[in-house]
Amino acid sequence: MFDQELRWKEHVQQAIKRATKVAIALSGLRHLRPEQMRQLYQACVTPIVDYASTVWHDPLRDKTHLRQLNTTQRASLIRILSAFKTVATTTLEVEAYILPTHLRLRHRAQRTVARLHTLPRDHPIWSALSRAQRRRDNMRSRYRFPLAETLKTMDPSRLATLETIDPRPLPPWRAEAFAEIEVKSDRETARERAETIRATSDLVVYSGASGREGHLGAAIVTFNENDEVTELQQVQVGPMDRWSVHVAELIGIFYAVNVVFKLFHQRLNTAIQNVKNKSGQRIVHAILQAATEVQGENIRLRLQWMPGHCENRGNDTADRLAKEAAQPGKTHPFRPLLSRENAFVRNKIYAQWEQEWKTSTKGAHLRKIDGGLPARYTRKLYGNLPRNRAYLLTQLRTGHSWLSTYAKKFGFRDDDLCECGAQETVAHVLMECLKLRELRVELKWKVGDTLSSVSSLLGGSNEDPPARRPSPILEAANPAISPEYPNVKDFSLAEDDSHDEDYFLVSITYDYSTITARARLF
Repeated sequence: MFDQELRWKEHVQQAIKRATKVAIALSGLRHLRPEQMRQLYQACVTPIVDYASTVWHDPLRDKTHLRQLNTTQRASLIRILSAFKTVATTTLEVEAYILPTHLRLRHRAQRTVARLHTLPRDHPIWSALSRAQRRRDNMRSRYRFPLAETLKTMDPSRLATLETIDPRPLPPWRAEAFAEIEVKSDRETARERAETIRATSDLVVYSGASGREGHLGAAIVTFNENDEVTELQQVQVGPMDRWSVHVAELIGIFYAVNVVFKLFHQRLNTAIQNVKNKSGQRIVHAILQAATEVQGENIRLRLQWMPGHCENRGNDTADRLAKEAAQPGKTHPFRPLLSRENAFVRNKIYAQWEQEWKTSTKGAHLRKIDGGLPARYTRKLYGNLPRNRAYLLTQLRTGHSWLSTYAKKFGFRDDDLCECGAQETVAHVLMECLKLRELRVELKWKVGDTLSSVSSLLGGSNEDPPARRPSPILEAANPAISPEYPNVKDFSLAEDDSHDEDYFLVSITYDYSTITARARLF
C-alpha cells in the first residue's frame, strides 16, 4: 500500500491488522503441540508481515515499524509456548527458536540483495543496484532508500564476486552433451559397473573433490594399461565458506571434460541432467559446453558414478590428489556460490541474535538454566510435548510460574515462602523441598542422573558436575531402569521416621516374596 511520502505507515498498519486477524484465528485451534503451532505461525502469519518487506523496511532505521510488528509476533509466541504474558519477548523468541522480527526482516533483505547480484549484467535491475550502491557510499544522503540501507549491512566486495545465474533457460532442442549418464544408488553395483566400463573403454579419467582445514580441492587423474599415471591435474577450489563439495565435484568434471581431447572423465553429478536457475549454474553450463565440443570431435563421452573409498586405485588417487589441492587460493575461473553466500548471511544473522541474547537484560533465569541458547534443540524440547506439559515446562524454564516468588514479585502474594518455610523457587521445588521428598525419589527413578541439577533436569546445556548415583538397592527397586531384575513386580517408598531424614524404607515385591530394606541416595 503506497503513500505519497513513501513512509509505508498505512502498509504496516494494514499488514499488522491482517496478521493479527490470522493469529487470532489460529489461537482458536485446540490441543496442538508447540511445534505444530510454530509451523502454523511461520506458514500463515509471517508471510503476511514479510510481504514486500524489502521495499518498505529499512533495516537500520524503522524502529517504529518494528515496535508495532513485534506485538503480532509476541502474541503468537505466547500462544505457541503457552507462556505467561509477563515473559519478555526476547525470552519467548529464544525458547521457540524464532528469529526476532528485525533480524528476520534483515535476513530476508540481505538474501534478496545477494540474489539480485547474481543476475546477468544486462538485466534492468542493475541500474537500480548501481544507484543503491552510490547512495550507500554517499553518507550525506538524507533520503531513505531501503535497498541502499540494506547494502550498508553487507560486504560489497563479497557481492561483487558472486556467480552469475542466468534466469533464461537453455534451448530444449540442444544436442545432448553426453552419450550416456549412469548414476547407481547402490555402492557395490556402481563399483562393479564402473570396473566393467573401464575394461571396455578406450580412456578413463577419474575426478574427485575433497576438503581439508576449511578449504576445498579437486583433482583429475588417468592411468595407462600398466596402471601408471599418465595425466593428473590439481585445482584449488577455495574456502568452504564460499564453495561446497558439490560444486568442487562439478569443477573436477569440468576440468576432466576439458582435457578429454587427450583423456576422458570419471564422475557425474546429477545436477548436470537438470540445469535450472540455481547455485552452480555457470559451472554446469561450462561442463555442457565443453562436452558438446568434445562430442563434435566424434569422441563419445560417458559419465559413470563410482562410490568413494571403494578400493579403486583411480578413485582413491583422485581423492588423495584433491585433498592435497585443498589449500588456500583459487586456481579456476569460476566465481563463488550464491548458496554459500546465503549460508554466510544466515550464520551472521544467527550470530547477531546470539550476541543480542547474551547481552540482553531480559531472561536472566533462563540463561542460568540453559547457557547454549539460542539453539535448535529447544524445538525438540517442546516439539512433541502436549500443551499441558509444554505449559509447565515453559513456566519452569522462564521462571514465570505460579510459585510464590513470582506471585510476590507481581503483587499476588505477600510472601515468597514455600509450605516448608523456605523461599519457593524453581530450584527449591525440584531439588530441595522436604515436602516433596517422596515425589523427588520417584522422579529419580524415572530420570536417573538427570536429577543432578536444575539445568540438566529442564533440558539445559550447562555443564554440571557428575550426577550422584543412587545406591544399588534402589537401582534394583525399579524394574524399568534395572532390567537385570526381571522378577521385580512392584516397589514402594516411605519415609523412615526412626532414622535420618535422608533414609527411606524400600519395599520390593518379587514373584513369591516381599523384602523391606533401608536405603538412601548418595
